[in-house]
Amino acid sequence: MTSEEHTRILLYSHDSWGLGHLRRSLAIAGAIQRKNSQAATLIVTGSPCATQFELSEGCDVMKLPAVSKDADGNYVPRKLGGHVSNAVQLRSRLISEAYRSFRPHIVIVDHQLTGLLNEALDMLQMARQDGCLLIYGMRDVLDEPKVVEAAWNQPEQQWALREAYDRIFIYGDPMVFDPSEAYASLRPYRSKIEFTGYIVAPIDLDDRMPVPSLRRRVMVTTGGGEDGGRHINKYIDALELAAVPWDSHIVTGPLVSDPWVRDIKRRVYGLGLAEQVRVSQFMPNIPSKLQQSDAVVSMAGYNTCSEIMQSGLPSILLPRQVPRREQLIRAKRLEQLGLADCLVDPSAEVLRERIMAALEQGRRPSVYPSLDGVDKICEMLKRARVETDNTMRGERPALRSVVR
Repeated sequence: MTSEEHTRILLYSHDSWGLGHLRRSLAIAGAIQRKNSQAATLIVTGSPCATQFELSEGCDVMKLPAVSKDADGNYVPRKLGGHVSNAVQLRSRLISEAYRSFRPHIVIVDHQLTGLLNEALDMLQMARQDGCLLIYGMRDVLDEPKVVEAAWNQPEQQWALREAYDRIFIYGDPMVFDPSEAYASLRPYRSKIEFTGYIVAPIDLDDRMPVPSLRRRVMVTTGGGEDGGRHINKYIDALELAAVPWDSHIVTGPLVSDPWVRDIKRRVYGLGLAEQVRVSQFMPNIPSKLQQSDAVVSMAGYNTCSEIMQSGLPSILLPRQVPRREQLIRAKRLEQLGLADCLVDPSAEVLRERIMAALEQGRRPSVYPSLDGVDKICEMLKRARVETDNTMRGERPALRSVVR
């Protein structure tokens, strides 16, 4: 992307659970704007937190009706009610209209090959016929291989891999996890695959703690927070065992309910820990807050793990195991590499012991995987756009009848 050209990039993420997809899109959009101030980026997302983050100049967000998952992992409308198919039909029309109106040169689809329940399929087919550069961006770990293969062994997903996407960007480092080895459906398309390194937004150095504290600090974070409540309560259980020589900052996540946050604050107050434990529902700049901490207790989502590696903090990861085993796979790999400690359903006593050990350990001196994904993506987009513009797009077959 050159400064002379008004490149338009549409970033789509379905965002049914947590904040990971949205935050990746925001980090990528921010990097694109820093590299090319004349670019325009539109993030199309279903995240209920879409408007809570500061946007770069030249970037805007279009929010889709939100969906979530029920206890069995099935998609359900978050607010609209009714059957999820009605919400998906509405979302699909909005996605297609966003594409037609914005007329992007580049489309980047996050995580879901054809969108949630194929809601982005019409957009992909239009973009493919228009000669738009199509990129599939995926995090390092999706799930267990058998689960991924079952999801991708469908005509729409196979079409997307085979014919729709020009490039496949893996937001990770093969030293941690190599999806092109783990997932059989990717192996025939290795020529399309490029590893970007991990996607991490730059640290805001102006947001660091101005005055050092005499007590060490532990940050506790659960990402969006929808399923992190038991981990937060377990952490407070650990504090309740006996006095500790550190202060805590618990970030519950913006997707938990206000009454639940009030209950947590009441529990902290009732234990006499109000001076030592701060509870926040939402923090827009987690990387800078990690710089002010001495250790972190966290779930093992993609963004949080990337930011922990960026910080170098000793970390205790409490991975989610349902409905996906993605976090467990990632946490165990990071533990094997000496980059984190992984605990699966620890007792309060064990958690407390590991926190104390982490504080004694200090920042990890290990060599980290590549963390410059946002810069690499900008260079990769520039190169891919040039290559695509030099290709005879008119020689591609008509595709609108391939899938449906």
